[in-house]
Amino acid sequence: MEQTVFRILAALLGIFALLNGGRMVADPIGWFASIPDLALTGAANAHLIRDVGAAYLASAAGLGAAAFWPRLAAPLLLAPAIFMGGHALAHLADIAAGCAAAPGGTATDWLGVILPGALTIGFCVWALRFRRP
Repeated sequence: MEQTVFRILAALLGIFALLNGGRMVADPIGWFASIPDLALTGAANAHLIRDVGAAYLASAAGLGAAAFWPRLAAPLLLAPAIFMGGHALAHLADIAAGCAAAPGGTATDWLGVILPGALTIGFCVWALRFRRP
């Protein structure tokens, strides 16, 4: 039962990363315009958005593989946890330093970056339970 819950949640987060990264790569300016409060950070940079989108796609691949093979999930989630967790930490650092787009961060910071990053790190740790002894 625990592995089933893990697999479903990892797959859902992987779908989020796939859809987000896919849109970032395919339509960076449209993606930028569709995210509330993102314009507060400055002008769109299509190249940077595509780069970050590629990292989200790689994270989606790791999350999807972890959902499919939970016994191998811990190493499969290492790269996604580094990217998504690191991205979340960068947003938290900006919020703490007062240089975020809005005081205390935006809903986009918290729901679109920090929460997925924390979940990915949590999944990586959770996956340690599924390794063979």
